[in-house]
Amino acid sequence: MSQEGSLACVGTGMMLGAHMGPRARATIEQADVVFAALSDPLVELWVQQMHPDVRSLQPFYGEGKSRHETYRQMVEAMLAEVRAGRRVCGAFYGHPGVFALVPHRAIAQARAEGYEAHMEPGVSAEDCLYADLGIDPGMFGCQHFEASQFMFYRR
Repeated sequence: MSQEGSLACVGTGMMLGAHMGPRARATIEQADVVFAALSDPLVELWVQQMHPDVRSLQPFYGEGKSRHETYRQMVEAMLAEVRAGRRVCGAFYGHPGVFALVPHRAIAQARAEGYEAHMEPGVSAEDCLYADLGIDPGMFGCQHFEASQFMFYRR
């Protein structure tokens, strides 16, 4: 049996107002609280029009502060509200599962604690790249490599 609180991490897409799906929008609108890690303040204002309690995750970043600590604090802030029995939505730029560690960690931790948690996909930079270049990855296949893997790990 799951606990009372819940977590849903949604993607807002890459283009303001154009890429968010109806399920992601409904999740934002129906949440008790929304945490936002978005591309810029304008997108955050747009999300605030959908929900009265939007809390930016940007203040967790700090000069000289490790990303590991920042992400840990973001996850903890979201989970504190889940543990309080609230329906929490995390709204993330693009797709919440692509180059976004916080949604994955928050969902895993929420599930480990017995809470309902899921991810709603969003339009990612990869999706936009396929459309912009007219590429069908199903035609010949596709491989993806993240640049830091080459730079730091010589893969």
